[in-house]
Amino acid sequence: MQRKTIAIVGFGDLGERLTGLLPPSNWRCVGLRRSANAVPPGVESVAVDLRDADSLRVLERLQPDALVIALSPADRSPAGYHEGFAEAMTGIVAGLGKHRVRHAFFISSTRVYSEASGDWVDESSATADQNSHVMAILLAEQSFLKAIDTGVVLRAGGLYGHGPGPLLKRVAAGNLSPAEPLRYGNRIHRDDVAAFMAAGLAGKLTLDDRIINLVDDAPVALQEMEAWLCTQLGLPYAPVTPATAADTPAHKRIGNARLHATGYTLQYPDYQAGYGAVLHRWIAHSEREDGLDLH
Repeated sequence: MQRKTIAIVGFGDLGERLTGLLPPSNWRCVGLRRSANAVPPGVESVAVDLRDADSLRVLERLQPDALVIALSPADRSPAGYHEGFAEAMTGIVAGLGKHRVRHAFFISSTRVYSEASGDWVDESSATADQNSHVMAILLAEQSFLKAIDTGVVLRAGGLYGHGPGPLLKRVAAGNLSPAEPLRYGNRIHRDDVAAFMAAGLAGKLTLDDRIINLVDDAPVALQEMEAWLCTQLGLPYAPVTPATAADTPAHKRIGNARLHATGYTLQYPDYQAGYGAVLHRWIAHSEREDGLDLH
């Protein structure tokens, strides 16, 4: 059987996890990134500049069967988001030329939803079109879906599983959220993002929807997560004085019915399963390395 080619634009941690799941006998993996290095064995690396549409014409030459796009802002300003998402996607689409891919995923974000008070949302919910940062992401989604008729937008929640991550480090340092008001969070383990795409590429999923929320089954209050993490770390759970509602950042609870409708089974369906695995690796590492303090 002839090997298929997958091009991963913005190759990084998720790209590495995905390529690790693709049989080398079936897939030729090409990572496109700013610097053509730091890729695992078996992955070809191509240097591209997402600000330069000409450099992205390599996509048409590669003729990939599958395409994965993982973008990031050039900086945190509205202009940086527009450059990193909307403009970069325009260049990627142009770079494909007349070539049409069989499978394509764009890893977007659940931050596009406008809900701010903790209510439930799904893929049909209103988006924050008045927010310039969000609009840059939405423009990238629209360009992707319009140009690639096989494309699926994956709106991922908070990614974790790459080292301890900011939440676990914050809790370990004793920097806890106020006890009230409750603030909900939505997350997805990086292994599940990669495994979902690998299953889709293998034809094991029903991908009838073009926008899918990638979040686990447990959008819980951060206070609940922090209390559980404190217990696991052997630390007291002592949150600070309750904040006012006005001081609580926007939050929401995100439904994942479309994710389940694809037939995919989450490896880490809730924070306890996911962070349990993260803690196991972190503690094991701390026991091997002198000077690494969990607290």
